Amino acid sequence: MIKESLIEPALVHQLIPQKKPFVMVSALYEINEEMVLTGFKIAEGNILNQESYFSEAGLLENMAQSIALQKGYLDYLANVKIIELGFIGAIKTAHIHRIPKIGEEIFTRVHLIQEFMGIKLSKVEVQDAAGNIIASAEIKTAIAPSS
Repeated sequence: MIKESLIEPALVHQLIPQKKPFVMVSALYEINEEMVLTGFKIAEGNILNQESYFSEAGLLENMAQSIALQKGYLDYLANVKIIELGFIGAIKTAHIHRIPKIGEEIFTRVHLIQEFMGIKLSKVEVQDAAGNIIASAEIKTAIAPSS
């Protein structure tokens, strides 16, 4: 799965609320209101690595940040300047099929299932470069109320 990111990594980092060293997305490949496809190259020294692998927590954080990047980029296109903080409300039916190694690039596809009053339910799949599913989950997210 060789693709070119729609935006530079620096802009990816600006469009999500997480900051280094806790950034788990590095590329944006496809996006619309219903779906997003992101990429992440697992680097040596990542805070969520365990030995020579990316951890289960890293995979789940990558999924959540992919959801955040979709909202952040669509807001950016709409000229919304504030990056809103979101929260995971629930993780349902999470399956980890294998743990990726350091140096691999993973590709995360998010499909919106349902949205109601600022709460989103998304189906998320993480794949390797060959298109094999590494992990999947249904994740419910909510945007924090503005103060």
